[in-house]
Amino acid sequence: MKKTLMILLLFSTTALATYKTYDPYKDSKFINDAITGECSSEHQRYDVLDFELKSNLSDMSDSEADKAFADLKDATRNRWECIERELNKKNITLDLEQLYKQNGL
Repeated sequence: MKKTLMILLLFSTTALATYKTYDPYKDSKFINDAITGECSSEHQRYDVLDFELKSNLSDMSDSEADKAFADLKDATRNRWECIERELNKKNITLDLEQLYKQNGL
């Protein structure tokens, strides 16, 4: 009885934990759905900070610019983490570590 239960548990957790890696050609619609759905507030925050930084960079002091860059990086991370959560619901995963390295996050 215990062996059967252990085998069932083993197979059920591995079956539940299988994710496919994000394919930009097939899965981009899921990112768009996440951005316009559950992650819209994170995406909007990112857009606002990006626009403000680009618009006001020449008028900012060094400390203000550093803070604005840090805020933008945080917003970018939050946005990608939200997108990752939404993709996980569809058993798709991003390589966030690689994404963060590529974008200097």
